[in-house]
Amino acid sequence: MYHMQKREYPDKETILAILKLGAALTLAMLAPGAMRLLKGDPSFSPWQKFHQPLLRRNIKNLKRKGLVDFAEENGEAVVKISDKGKTEVLKFDVDKIEIKKPSYWDRKWRLIIFDIPEGKKEAREVLRKKLKQLEFYQLQESVFIFPFPCEKEIRFLREIFEVPDEVKIILAERVENEEELKKMYGL
Repeated sequence: MYHMQKREYPDKETILAILKLGAALTLAMLAPGAMRLLKGDPSFSPWQKFHQPLLRRNIKNLKRKGLVDFAEENGEAVVKISDKGKTEVLKFDVDKIEIKKPSYWDRKWRLIIFDIPEGKKEAREVLRKKLKQLEFYQLQESVFIFPFPCEKEIRFLREIFEVPDEVKIILAERVENEEELKKMYGL
């Protein structure tokens, strides 16, 4: 009796993330019937779990949107993530950022200060919006405060927004009028 293996449905985010990691995908792998032919090929393994007709259709859509390109490598036509696709993957990563709140407070404040020039206005506005979304309190236009460890997340944000030198993290033991902040954060 023939038993069909259950296949996942690949979404845009998953396809781009796998391509970003460097997994090879040739146009030959997308051909109808390739699943049976390439079953033992290790380069095909990240792709074989997907419903192949839907993978083909989604790759075509990604190509149309400019998120992937077709290139030739070692005589084979391959699917590569484009620069626009890499930017799209970073946006997914930014949307998923979450700061874990520890069970106890270390009694230190994290000040995030930035001076991002007008030429990078969009990055400045998106950073400001993301900090608010992450529940940082805005002390001044370009000064935010947060009570929990967040250095890793801030470093990630400043790299993504390409402002590594314009954003600084300060660790402080006391802040004037901090009782209001403690109340706000339930400390």
